[in-house]
Amino acid sequence: METPTRFAILSDARSGTSLLTATLNSHPDVICHGEIFHQAPKDYHIKVPREEVDPEEVLSLRENDTQRFVELVYNRPSTKAVGFKMWRSQNPRYCDELLEDESVAKIIYERSNVLAKYSSSQLAKQTGIWNLNSGAERPDMLDKKLTFNPEQFQNYVKRHKGMFNFYRANSKGRTLDISYLDVVNRGFSEVLDFIGVSPVALKPKKEKLHTSTILDRFEESEHDIIIKSLDEIGHSEWLHE
Repeated sequence: METPTRFAILSDARSGTSLLTATLNSHPDVICHGEIFHQAPKDYHIKVPREEVDPEEVLSLRENDTQRFVELVYNRPSTKAVGFKMWRSQNPRYCDELLEDESVAKIIYERSNVLAKYSSSQLAKQTGIWNLNSGAERPDMLDKKLTFNPEQFQNYVKRHKGMFNFYRANSKGRTLDISYLDVVNRGFSEVLDFIGVSPVALKPKKEKLHTSTILDRFEESEHDIIIKSLDEIGHSEWLHE
């Protein structure tokens, strides 16, 4: 039996990774776990059948033996490609090991519009709605308006850039550098080709939560300071996504 391609999606919260992982999981030859190092046990999103492994055993391995835990995650011999997603902040030590491991194909997946990512994060925290499945009705609370903290946003931009620069500088072996908008605009074929599975036409499994005019996510009184903040850092294009 051919050894499955092992891959990892290196990203950050509110970057469109749920769209990518959920849609990849609709491919018959792919298993893509979620955030296997998420701090909340209910959100581990590990696709290991309960009849094969006790969930408590999985939790214990994750906390006490990272290498065996990851091996369990990857041990899906019946498929052609198996992966998961994580951000470095969830487990810096293992992320650094992963970046060095040339046997694992890395997908660096960035949402380049940091104002869109920042506002999506703020809205998710305030509404409690993090994702919306394809075809689901859009709740009215998603139209909630945000205030804007320039200093907080500047720190967020700095952390975002630092994380993705780190991924790119340290990734060894096969690496696909692709953005959220690349996937939205061009589809999933580039990712499927990278992980070595057939080019099935996949339909997105998540809905976009918020408006593409990013200013509309904020109180009107905040618009001028947002525009000024973006001009100062040279990213006025972040007003739209």
